[in-house]
Amino acid sequence: MIRFSPNPNRAHLIRWYDWGEEAFRQAETQNKPVMLFLSAFWCRICQRMDEGAFSDDDNIALLNAFFIGVRVENAQRPDVDTRYNLNGWPTIVFMTPAGELLSATNYLPSEEFGTLLARVYAGYQQKLETSAATATGRDTPREAAARAVYVRPGTAEIEEVSNFIMDLADRNHGGYGHGQKFIQPEANDFLLARYETTKDARYLDQVCLTLDRMREGEIHDCEGGGYFRTCSNADWSRPHREKLLVEQAGLLANCLGAYWLTQRPAYARMAEEIIDYLDRKLFDPSSGTFYGCEDFLRSDPAASSGGTEYLAFLDRCMYTDANAQAIVAYFDAAALLGRSSCQERGLEALEFLWEHCRSVDNGMYHYFDGTPHVPGLLNDQVRVGSALVLAHKATGQAKYLAWARELAEFICARLKNPQGGYYDTSTQGPAHLSAPITLIDQNGAAALFFLTLNAVTRESRFQDAALWALSAFTGDYSSHGIHAAAFGRALIEAMKHS
Repeated sequence: MIRFSPNPNRAHLIRWYDWGEEAFRQAETQNKPVMLFLSAFWCRICQRMDEGAFSDDDNIALLNAFFIGVRVENAQRPDVDTRYNLNGWPTIVFMTPAGELLSATNYLPSEEFGTLLARVYAGYQQKLETSAATATGRDTPREAAARAVYVRPGTAEIEEVSNFIMDLADRNHGGYGHGQKFIQPEANDFLLARYETTKDARYLDQVCLTLDRMREGEIHDCEGGGYFRTCSNADWSRPHREKLLVEQAGLLANCLGAYWLTQRPAYARMAEEIIDYLDRKLFDPSSGTFYGCEDFLRSDPAASSGGTEYLAFLDRCMYTDANAQAIVAYFDAAALLGRSSCQERGLEALEFLWEHCRSVDNGMYHYFDGTPHVPGLLNDQVRVGSALVLAHKATGQAKYLAWARELAEFICARLKNPQGGYYDTSTQGPAHLSAPITLIDQNGAAALFFLTLNAVTRESRFQDAALWALSAFTGDYSSHGIHAAAFGRALIEAMKHS
C-alpha cells in the first residue's frame, strides 16, 4: 500500500513501485537505478519530503525518466526497514538493479535532492559494467556476527544484560538514556523479571520511577489519552505527537507487571487508562482488532506555539505483531484487573488474525488492509503463538494450543538457522532481502514463545527450540543496544526451566 503525506503534495505523480521483484525487474529492463524511499506513516520529516522534494517538477521529471522509485513504510515492511534504515526516517537508498548500493542519505530539501539525483545517475552510468549484487547467499555481515554454539544460558549472561540496562537507566527522570526519551517497554519488562527472580529493589525502583515520570510528563496525553512515542528531552517533555499501538501494548504490560509486583493502585489506574484509550481510539469494531497508530497534524502548519491545535488521523492498517502484543496484555488485564471484557476482546482479535492473516503454507501475514500482506516474518509467528498459548490457558480450549503448535512447527521448518537461532523471514526477495538475518530481539521473543509452549505441553522439543533461539547470541550483548533487553528476558525464563 503506497501512501503519501496527508498535507497537500504532488508526490503521487512519481511512478512508485511497492518493494518486490517487479520493481527490480523493471530497473534491469529499463537500465535504471532504484531509489528506495523508506518512511514511517507518522514521520513529519517524511511528509516534508512529499510536500517538498517529491512535489518539485524537476525532481518528478528526473525520477520518472531515470529511476525506478520504490516506496516502503517501516511498519508494513519491517524486513526492509531492518536492512536499509540509515539512523531513522526518511532513509533514501540508491542501488543498482542487482541491489548494489550506490548512495544513501536521510532527509534533503528539494534543491539538494535534485542535485543528488543528478550525481547518483551520473555515477550509475560509470558503474554499469561492474554492477553486482552485494547480498548473495544466506549470509550478511550481520548474520556472520550471529554465529554461536548450542549452549544453555547461565547467570553470567543475564548479569551482563542487567548491567548494561542499568547503565542506561536515568535515575532522575526514569527511562533509559539521558537525551531523547522513547517508550522502551522491553527494558522495563526485563527489569521487572529481574526483580522477580532476585528481589533486588534497584530493578523494580527503576521501572516504577519510569512509569511515574512518564505519567506525570508531557509524553502522557492527559487530554486525549495514551502515550506519545517519544520526547525530545530527558524529562519527558516536547513530545513527538504519534501514538503507536505496539508501544501502548508494551506499556500496558509494564503497568500490569508493576501492579502485580507492588499492588500499588496507581499502576492499575495507569493500565485502565491505556485500555480505555485503545478501546476508544484504536479499536476497529468491524474486525475486532486494533489500528496501527494515531498521528496528529497541526491545524496551522506554520504555527509553532504551544497552543497550536492538532488534528488526529489514524493508520488504519492492522499489524499482526502489534495486535498480538495487545492481545497478550489484554489477557493479563482480564486476570489482574478483573476486566472480563478484555479477554473477550483479545479472543475476538485473535480469531480474526487466524482467519484472515494466515495461510497453511506461509504462516502469519504481517499486515491487513482488506487483504493480508507480507507472510512468513518470524516476529508475527512468535507473537501470535504466545497469544495463542495464553488464550488456551485462559479458556481451556484445545484449538488455541493446536494453533500455537502449528506456528511452532512452521518456525522450526521454515525459519531455523542451522548455525543457531531463527531467521527473520521465510520469504526471500530482491537485493538484501535475498539473505535472511538473525535478530537478537526477535530470537528472544521466539525463545519465550517456545518456553511457554513447553510449560503447557511438557514437550521437550519446544524447550530445545527455545535453547536454539538463545544459542545464536553469546558474548558482548551491549553491542546490540536496548534490543538485548528482550533477549535477556528470555534468558531469565530459560533459567527457570533449566
